[in-house]
Amino acid sequence: MANNNKRPSSKKQALENYLISEIEKGNLKIGDQIPSEAELVEMFHFGRQTVHNTLAELAVRGIIERIPGKGSFVSSRPVNRNIQEKLSFTEDMLSIGMVPGSTLLEFRVITAKEIPAISRELQLQPEDTLYLIARLRTGNGTPIALQYSYIATRYLPNPDLNALVTSLDAYIKKSGYDVHGFATRLRAVEGTDEQIRVLQSTSRALLNSISVRYLDKNQPFYYTSSFYRSELYEYTFSSFAQ
Repeated sequence: MANNNKRPSSKKQALENYLISEIEKGNLKIGDQIPSEAELVEMFHFGRQTVHNTLAELAVRGIIERIPGKGSFVSSRPVNRNIQEKLSFTEDMLSIGMVPGSTLLEFRVITAKEIPAISRELQLQPEDTLYLIARLRTGNGTPIALQYSYIATRYLPNPDLNALVTSLDAYIKKSGYDVHGFATRLRAVEGTDEQIRVLQSTSRALLNSISVRYLDKNQPFYYTSSFYRSELYEYTFSSFAQ
């Protein structure tokens, strides 16, 4: 993207800088409609052809999407995630220049017997207790994923809720644990009405990623089930060494 600290070399560059800056600052979010050509002409007092050419170039670059008869919209380019790398959601967002966000939807203590399938994966006994942490994850203010994380209370007896909600992985590392491995599986699911509402998804198809993190190969540590907007998130597999 353009370096907005530089003096624009042309009217076209000035308009491009303005629109990209509005997107980067979150004033224009994914799916938002940008001002029309006529509105931009009036705002900047530039020629109609200059405005038209600027929007056309931004569309070619994938920054905006132009829909005939409707207008121009901030592009919903998907976040591309390499499943072979152990990155957190926060790291994913930062790696592509987006500002990560997290909103706590639910936090409570449950018993392992309430979630038998998950507890088996975590090798817990029925009487063990876990934290359930449900969060809405965002990038530049746009809802991207719902995450439900489960971790045994014995690992974090006195959790700092604010730090834990912002980045679970960072808080776990700060608490002295070193996660050495992970196993992830993916599936396509139909979102519930509530999930679609909270995510503001344009599709009922969601990408469900289930990940178990390990302290070592024999000791599962915590479990996270994430539901991503399928139009905004994609996973990449590669046979080449990383």
